[in-house]
Amino acid sequence: MLKDNQMIVTNAEGEESVCEILFTHEHDGKNYVVFEFLDSHEVSAALYTPGESEDEGTFSDIETDEEWDMLDEVLQSYFDNLEDEEEEDEEEV
Repeated sequence: MLKDNQMIVTNAEGEESVCEILFTHEHDGKNYVVFEFLDSHEVSAALYTPGESEDEGTFSDIETDEEWDMLDEVLQSYFDNLEDEEEEDEEEV
């Protein structure tokens, strides 16, 4: 059973992988989902287009270098914030 922050990604060969959604990001009217494959710990992202209901939508590949560069910066900030939070937690102990 999947947790609320997990999804199944199917690759071109039809193989399924469970991924944890790290965060979502909106930029220039587009919605992005950044996720980590639980088996390999590889981080990737996709463009998300909402469907008619809250539980529906489609993912598509990110096609431009500009989008990847923007997401790389957002991802770096995400990891920097996680690192800062971990350091703060250690200081409180």
